[in-house]
Amino acid sequence: MKKLILLIALFLMLVGGTIGLLKFLEAGPFKPKKGSIKKVIEKEIADTTVFIDMEPLAIPIFQGNRVAATVQIQVKLETNNEEKAKRIKDMLPVITDAFVRDLHSFLPRLLRAEERIDVLIIKQRLKLISDKTAGKDTISNVLVQSIIDQPH
Repeated sequence: MKKLILLIALFLMLVGGTIGLLKFLEAGPFKPKKGSIKKVIEKEIADTTVFIDMEPLAIPIFQGNRVAATVQIQVKLETNNEEKAKRIKDMLPVITDAFVRDLHSFLPRLLRAEERIDVLIIKQRLKLISDKTAGKDTISNVLVQSIIDQPH
């Protein structure tokens, strides 16, 4: 009885291994149809990461009636295909304006609560603004490359 169970188990393992190998090598009944590889390659080419450089954002921080500091933020926008990248490049002045308007009011509040500017908070804030301005799935990520605080 034990030998029979052992033989059945070995047979099932051999069949499973053979099926797995055929599937991995895409041979026999698992051979892909002619047009499917081309579609997969075209989809991979269409969905590539594209980075869009923005001009540095210069945000003045006022204290009373004078400029206390100027914060300069270098930002890159990330999207996942060329079509969206073209749309973002066309909307770049609108996106830049939205970023500057929001950060102009947000940074003083942030600096009152925190001693330094937190890159993660700025990144999340800019992603939120970009989703409102350009659309939810247009910009996949906002990369904050550097933040320079220039006191006057």
